Amino acid sequence: MKLSEIRPCDNCSGPLSHGHFYVVRVSQALVLPKAFNQVMGLTQYFGFQPGALALAEVMAPDADVIKVFGDEKPELMQEFLLCMECYLRPLDLAVLMEKRTRHESA
Repeated sequence: MKLSEIRPCDNCSGPLSHGHFYVVRVSQALVLPKAFNQVMGLTQYFGFQPGALALAEVMAPDADVIKVFGDEKPELMQEFLLCMECYLRPLDLAVLMEKRTRHESA
């Protein structure tokens, strides 16, 4: 991350003081039903024994059961910079996303 990319805390708009802050990346994800059924079907076939899931993932046609949208298209990943105080208190991610989106479009 470049120094020019630093901005105030996305939650409180305060400074990211002392050079120590958090970068939090958030993205939606989706379970792919067909791949899920294939992996879980094989896991069931192997009897849910220790190691059955790992074996099922190796043998399934598609072991990637969960698609993270931000991994596919980086522009779908939302990134937040949070000061230490905001990171340690409860946050509403939906409100934070809305606040960040409004700031980017302004």
